[in-house]
Amino acid sequence: MNKVTIIGAGAFGFAMAWLLGRKYKRGKEIYLYDVNKEWLEYIKKTKQHPVFHRQAFLQESVVISDGLSKAVEDADLVILAVPSKFLREAMISLQPYLKEGAILLNLAKGMEAKTGKRASEIIEEVVEGRFVNGILSGGMIAREVTLGNPLCAEVAFADMAIAKKVGEFLGNESLRLDPTTDLVGVEYAGILKNVVAVGAGIFDGAGYRESSKSACISYLAGEAKRVALDLGADEKTFLPGRQAWLGDLLATCFGASRNLEFGHLLGRGYESKNAIEIMQKQNKSVEGYLTIGAIAEVIKQQRIQAPLFLELDRVVHRGGFGRDFINLVMSSGICQR
Repeated sequence: MNKVTIIGAGAFGFAMAWLLGRKYKRGKEIYLYDVNKEWLEYIKKTKQHPVFHRQAFLQESVVISDGLSKAVEDADLVILAVPSKFLREAMISLQPYLKEGAILLNLAKGMEAKTGKRASEIIEEVVEGRFVNGILSGGMIAREVTLGNPLCAEVAFADMAIAKKVGEFLGNESLRLDPTTDLVGVEYAGILKNVVAVGAGIFDGAGYRESSKSACISYLAGEAKRVALDLGADEKTFLPGRQAWLGDLLATCFGASRNLEFGHLLGRGYESKNAIEIMQKQNKSVEGYLTIGAIAEVIKQQRIQAPLFLELDRVVHRGGFGRDFINLVMSSGICQR
């Protein structure tokens, strides 16, 4: 893979450009593109991000491109670092420029609100099966990537050979990437842990400590696993040793994650609309906000028992209160199948 293009210069996209620029200081073409021209101009001039990762500077090997066609054409690997709600739009824009044999790697952990489709399903629809696509997922908070901390995650493709190839290309001494073929399971692990994190954040915001929050996480994680398996995930993906599940779950529920922060605001008594406005002022998107509504619809359609997920949907989208969610967690019998 001689040319890599990253679509999206947000916190994670910039972090990936930083990581690849340090690994491939020469011999590879690394492009970074975003629809936000002001961000691109600032990054081009300073090699820094105007909002995130103020301690991190991009290598000269990273090309900041203000043209989508120039960025995507001839790219062997296209990394999609855009929020799930913009994924379909982004794919429609870039797919005419994809070269034959290009590999698509998604970083977003969410579902399409209107359709309830996973990222790989959205990509497959747009490119009509002409390109392989997969996901990188695990407990990787973007800022910790640019600090060079030791991190682990998983790369999932239907084809193990491609998963290994991409993992080896992106990984380095501080980033271990385990290959897997359970694309469905890894996608649902990333989707559902965001929902769990919102619930954990509600306990945080209400003023409860780690013991109370851990009880909430345990119950929600049980529901998440049940939902994922009923929707076609491999049970092995949800074992404790997997980075796409437990690694990501722990990082999101106890680290500086956006979904946790959103839940924290709900626990303090903010309505969802106000909480989202506060997050947006900080240039922070919250995947879990739309994901909760989308997965709730799927749960209802498939008649899966997940009362806590449905209560979170009521809190987030239907005028419920964080206290109602806390009370349900403490009710008896909710963990029964």
